[in-house]
Amino acid sequence: MGNFNSQYEDYYKNIRRGNSRRYFLNNRKSNKKNFIVRRMIFDLIGVFTLFILVIVCKTIVTPKTQAVYSYSKELVDKNYDYKVLLKRGREMDFNNIQKKAIDYIDVFKAKVTGEITLKEKVKSEFVLPVKGTVTSKYGNREDPFTKKQSFHKGIDIDVKENTEVKAAFNGIVKECGEDKSLGKYILIDHGKGIETKYAHLNEICVKKGQNINKLNVIGKSGSTGKSTAPHLHFEFIYMGENENPEEYIKISK
Repeated sequence: MGNFNSQYEDYYKNIRRGNSRRYFLNNRKSNKKNFIVRRMIFDLIGVFTLFILVIVCKTIVTPKTQAVYSYSKELVDKNYDYKVLLKRGREMDFNNIQKKAIDYIDVFKAKVTGEITLKEKVKSEFVLPVKGTVTSKYGNREDPFTKKQSFHKGIDIDVKENTEVKAAFNGIVKECGEDKSLGKYILIDHGKGIETKYAHLNEICVKKGQNINKLNVIGKSGSTGKSTAPHLHFEFIYMGENENPEEYIKISK
């Protein structure tokens, strides 16, 4: 994969963790004060700009300026139901908005540098660790044990026990071990903020710190941990946050 500027990685990490304000201010108190001051300044600038625009439209009378004047007057005179606006604000999916913002930044960076986006890079170079049918997708689902709604951080791929599990791409084994929920698992760091996790393994064939090449066998599938049948649980992690693997890696039908 091409070079990925480290400053963007740091910036994305802070956006993901809700700490992006640290790039601009050092403490919360000054942040609140500065926010109020900035908000007042922006509002005053907005009012002043609208005032100048109205004066210009009244002075220079043309069909276009009259249309702008009428629209500006309509905005000022319009009564907004702030209860409805507040309700809409509470119902907004800010995580989804944040994700779209990061995707937009990635697209913008690609256009400026002339490179392809992260998703395009991953789709062209990463592969699924096993071939099989996706039986459980990323996102909210009913937990097979508690029967309650829970968030599934990856995808489950149906494969027979002891099927060879291969590395999705080159990287270094960051962690490997056993967990009550995931069973035997492997976490590979691919650099540039990208990691992949392989869980419910029957056997681990690598060690922590080991360099791995794409398609190297790293383990064998199983049903260890909280699992109802042999399969591979696969996660795609970007900047410390789980993403939908199906959005980044081609899933063969």
